[in-house]
Amino acid sequence: MNIKHTFFALALATSALTLTCCSGSSKETPAADNAQEQTQSTLKGDEAINRAINFYAGISKEGVDISEADAKAWNAYSSTVKGFVERSAPTLKMVDGIASTDFADFRDSIDFVFYPFSGADFMYPYTLFPNAKTYFLCGIEKTGSPIDRDIVTAFSQYETYRQALATYFRTSYFASKEMAADWGTMEVDGICPVITMLMAISKCEIISIKYKDIDRDGAIVNTADKRKLLEIRFFRAGSQQEQTLYYFASNVADKSFDEHLKAYLDTTLPEHRVGCYMKAASFLLHNDFFSTMRSYILDYSHAIVQDDSGIPYRFLTDKFSVNLYGEYVKPSEEFSDECYQPDLQKRYVEDASSIKPLPCRIGYNSPSNWIVARHK
Repeated sequence: MNIKHTFFALALATSALTLTCCSGSSKETPAADNAQEQTQSTLKGDEAINRAINFYAGISKEGVDISEADAKAWNAYSSTVKGFVERSAPTLKMVDGIASTDFADFRDSIDFVFYPFSGADFMYPYTLFPNAKTYFLCGIEKTGSPIDRDIVTAFSQYETYRQALATYFRTSYFASKEMAADWGTMEVDGICPVITMLMAISKCEIISIKYKDIDRDGAIVNTADKRKLLEIRFFRAGSQQEQTLYYFASNVADKSFDEHLKAYLDTTLPEHRVGCYMKAASFLLHNDFFSTMRSYILDYSHAIVQDDSGIPYRFLTDKFSVNLYGEYVKPSEEFSDECYQPDLQKRYVEDASSIKPLPCRIGYNSPSNWIVARHK
């Protein structure tokens, strides 16, 4: 996709260019990278990237040359975004509270967070598992275009940015239909712009943004021309722990499942303590033609946190001990009657006294539910 003015239009200095521009594909050299990182006493984000992202996320316009009229429009946009964040804060605080107490047995030991059907959702997996080394997200949405170097301050763009965030902060998830409608613009053409905004709102500093690929052996490699894998290296402000987020753009139905992604999962997941997170997953894993992805989650997850739109309850009970939260209600008419789970409903009724509350909306329904599965 060849777009000149993408959403972030980041002012990247040539010496700190974060998009990989090598010819062909070459394998990563993690040992060299780690050695270089270890010589640095303090993690440091890319100033140009973070200045641009903070501007587009409505956080700060410091250091940006902006006209008086556009500053007024940006101030209004910034106020709207801050309102979004304030309204979502109680839900995220609740998520953090439950995770810090109820998930203490696995929360900090999870080093790899796997999030199929994620869209650009960063805040929820990061709140649940804030100390993971790697976050691997995947979905059908494009990664987005390479980042421009100039910050664009045209006030007409702010409504596009607002629309890109509005549904997420209202409902806690990105709706596929709305993403298709709202993310086809020059400003927002994929995951990269939105997910980095959510990182900034979550008080993260970005070190680099690169486009990668996965080779047939499952190794993450540099690439000059493919845009299927997005890599964002970052750290929490005040922290000295570098973390990495990957987003892989692909259809993971059985017939479309990328062979290189299979190789990556086959070689990577067994080496980690994997925490899988899912919500608003369109009940795709209820279908037999998503059995490959379902098997990866069941075979390699140390813990799963999901709502009823993820893996059906009946697949969990053999390998996992399951705790329930909130209330279970029949899926909306948008989804097939086959998505209703009588066995899950029965468990909610029979174990009502042991089910903990989930007082905020997380996912499709209000009231909402969580199914928390620990591998036996």
